[in-house]
Amino acid sequence: MQKNIIWMLLASCLFAFSCKKNKLSEENLNTANLKKNTLLTTSAETSAAASVNTYTNTSSYISTGFSFLNPTQLDKNRQAIGGSAYTEVYGFNVPEENRVRGIRWNEDDETTSIWRPQGIAGFSRNGVRYLLVSWYAKDAAESKGSRITLIDISPSSSTYLTYRHILLVQPTLPTGTLDYTQYGTYAPLNVHAGGIAYFNGKVYLSSTSLGLRAFDLDKIIEVTSGTGTENKCGKDASGNLYAFNYRYILPQIGYYKINDASPFSTVQVNYENNQLWTGQYYAGSADASIVPKIFGFPINTSGELQNSGIQTVIPKNSLFTSDHAHGIQGVFRKGNRTWLSCTGSPSESYGSTARLARYTDGDTNTVRYRWPYGAESLYLEAQYGYLWSLTEFEPNAGAQNGSQVNRCIFAVDFSKYE
Repeated sequence: MQKNIIWMLLASCLFAFSCKKNKLSEENLNTANLKKNTLLTTSAETSAAASVNTYTNTSSYISTGFSFLNPTQLDKNRQAIGGSAYTEVYGFNVPEENRVRGIRWNEDDETTSIWRPQGIAGFSRNGVRYLLVSWYAKDAAESKGSRITLIDISPSSSTYLTYRHILLVQPTLPTGTLDYTQYGTYAPLNVHAGGIAYFNGKVYLSSTSLGLRAFDLDKIIEVTSGTGTENKCGKDASGNLYAFNYRYILPQIGYYKINDASPFSTVQVNYENNQLWTGQYYAGSADASIVPKIFGFPINTSGELQNSGIQTVIPKNSLFTSDHAHGIQGVFRKGNRTWLSCTGSPSESYGSTARLARYTDGDTNTVRYRWPYGAESLYLEAQYGYLWSLTEFEPNAGAQNGSQVNRCIFAVDFSKYE
């Protein structure tokens, strides 16, 4: 009997210890979950590293002796193709129910090998909707730098789907041997032009190692074009203006030098219209030690970047090495979510190595969707709920499209991706 009582006492003690141990385990688990949740809610942190230098105004070179035009005054000399033709380009894989509209360039522009489209933005003026597309020059045209294209996308407009290329220029004259005649005052802007954003009449262009360059869309300048102007740029001694046979130029008016956030591969205004978000592109095969980030730079109502409240997000994407979000070509931000146009995935989805990836701050992965091959930047036309993008490759570009056309502009129903 005494022996049994001893055993019962021992069993009771063991049970009590076990209960205490389980209780401690639950408390530890709850503490761990609390810490995890805290990390998740603070993952879009104010950046202690990235900073914005004071705006550098470069507009003095166009302060006198020039007449300016706005986008509504330009003669748009090229015709794009509407309808469903855009769905026929190589690698276009957006589900039919998600498509809303698209555009094909004319034959010259969808096949040219010396210019390649990158960024996309948009705005409305006097009831007319416009898209802006940025391009960089390559190969034989490399010295011409970069340009933007103004496209009328209003179906009721008399100039619907017409467009005009506009050369981007800046005040620093090149030195050394050139393959064209360079006059004074202005010169081509030699940047990759990977992203473009529009805010209150101003255009912001991502500049890979510098930061953001600024332009005023009400300061477009008409220059001399036609035979004999193809290899001239700048203002000559007689006051004649040239731009490689382009009829219009858009001069840089200033720039923001941004520290510790390069490369600046793309840029876009957020949904709330109070930040410019940039993204870092690294190839899909990039080393695991490279961690791509996106940055949110606050802007005031005048479109001036602020050097405070800068946000940094490190998106995750399990398609790439160490779950890092490589291949970022475009970025759009709404609330605590980011949509990324990513290319170079190790795996294909419906004939494309691109994806549209939606990342919520603090998550360990993205939600991914089919996205056309060669897709670049993103732009939300909020009034219509259209998420616009574009594809970049010409035929025989050494890419997967081979001899097929890959270039188009397209819009999807944003609500299908929220």
